[in-house]
Amino acid sequence: MNKASHQSMLWMVSKPNSNPHFNKGQLCAVVACVVGVVTLPLFALASDELGQPAPTTTKVADSGGASLEALLQRIDSLERKNKSLDTQVSDLKAIEGEKWLSEERAGQIRSVVEDVLADSETRASLRQDAMTAGWNDGFFLASPDGRFKLEVGGFIQPAFMWSNINPTGKDDVDQLANRYGFGSCGFNELIFKGHVFSPAIQFMVKTNFVFNQAVGIAQNNPGGNVQGSDSGQLQLLDAWARINFSDNWSLRFGQYRLPYAREQLVVDQYQMAVSRSIVSRNYGLWYSQGMELQFQGDDTRWNFSVDNGATDNVLGEDLKAVGSQPLNSPWSAQQSSFSVNSRIEWKPFGAWDDFNSFTSPVGEQAGMLLGFAYHTQMTTPSSAFDTSSTTQSGKNEWNSATVDGQWNFGGASIFASGYFNYINSNASYRATQLNPPANQNFGYISAYGFTFQPAMYIDPKVEIFTRYEYSCWSSTQPAPPGSLSQQGPLNIVTAGLNWYLDGQDLKWTTDFGMNVGSDVGASYIDTASGWRASGEGEFVFRTRLQLIF
Repeated sequence: MNKASHQSMLWMVSKPNSNPHFNKGQLCAVVACVVGVVTLPLFALASDELGQPAPTTTKVADSGGASLEALLQRIDSLERKNKSLDTQVSDLKAIEGEKWLSEERAGQIRSVVEDVLADSETRASLRQDAMTAGWNDGFFLASPDGRFKLEVGGFIQPAFMWSNINPTGKDDVDQLANRYGFGSCGFNELIFKGHVFSPAIQFMVKTNFVFNQAVGIAQNNPGGNVQGSDSGQLQLLDAWARINFSDNWSLRFGQYRLPYAREQLVVDQYQMAVSRSIVSRNYGLWYSQGMELQFQGDDTRWNFSVDNGATDNVLGEDLKAVGSQPLNSPWSAQQSSFSVNSRIEWKPFGAWDDFNSFTSPVGEQAGMLLGFAYHTQMTTPSSAFDTSSTTQSGKNEWNSATVDGQWNFGGASIFASGYFNYINSNASYRATQLNPPANQNFGYISAYGFTFQPAMYIDPKVEIFTRYEYSCWSSTQPAPPGSLSQQGPLNIVTAGLNWYLDGQDLKWTTDFGMNVGSDVGASYIDTASGWRASGEGEFVFRTRLQLIF
């Protein structure tokens, strides 16, 4: 308020009896003072709310018109800012509304999807064939509750082989120096396995398409076969059911590989070379029918089998010193009075699954496995043939033992095995002789052999290996009439490599072997893997592709 206005007010107060009429100038001054007093706090409040410094009384215009104009300008400024704030609030509300609508829409969609899935599950549960299917290291079909599962798979092993021999004319049945061609020197299998009613009740059915496997090649007909099966014949291998009583104990019943030689227990697709060693083929016992009890702990595994006897191949496919051939034989052809087999394994370090094969890939943990097995049986071969008076009756007693070990280094491995067989052969016979065969006392037979097989990776997908195998047998009596005479020891050296294109599922194996120091006698003929009876220096080349599906 200016000085003139202040004096006028003092004058009016001090002189109440003066003329009550104000002149025009006095009236304007009084109005200006009243407006200034009233609006000053409002300006201060508005300035605080808008973040502007509050005006002081010294900034108020001297005239009333100037003060009204300033007030109107501030009111206009406040309206503009208020309008701007209203616009921002409206935009925020719109954004939040769209977000709320999006969340609401997503919730509705989820509700619809859940209703559809629930309806589909209800409809599936009404079907008797409701199941799940797919691929998990093999094709499978399974019930939704997991009580039933079927896994279907297999593998093929097409190969090329070349065999070069040095005919000597002594006990040889094949005089053709070179034989070669495409075929199979391994297995071509279909595998069905799984569980029923519960994962604790397991089963397996395994079949193999067998190529013509000749016992020998006739000297007077080099292109012909003495004995064998038709090409492509379907042969039953595994056919068993297992009940797992606990995590450690189980019982298996049916046809299975006897728990004896490790080289036979490692399945066909996980072998190191193109084929197993001849030593393992002759002394590995192979398949039988029976009942097997198994215990598996953290470091120890024990198997005990009561069965129809082992496959007699100790002296080869022709000369039978024991006489039992249990694979796929009917119960009425049972020839063994008893047969018991037991194997125990100890794993000081490593995992059990690491010993499902002979290889130890780069980066795999180290491991060691030691095994020992014993087999005994009593067989009466004549019980399977014509029991007329012309057939000599007799019993053959067979006792055998094996010890083996494998050491995995994670990029390299070593496998070794040894075998010993002791047979009291009172009734041996020739398999190729017309029935009924003429049994003869062959006396006491001792047969033994061993293998040594180191391997090493030179690349994460390429592995080189070598194998040496030795076998020898002797008897106290001469061989049965008409049979091939006793041979010298077997000495074979094999070298090769594995190319793991996709692990074991797609693998190319190539190897070559040579017998050194002695002949390949009739007991060691193995035409399926390329080996023929010959003199010293026989050479076999094999290459094979393996595809597991």
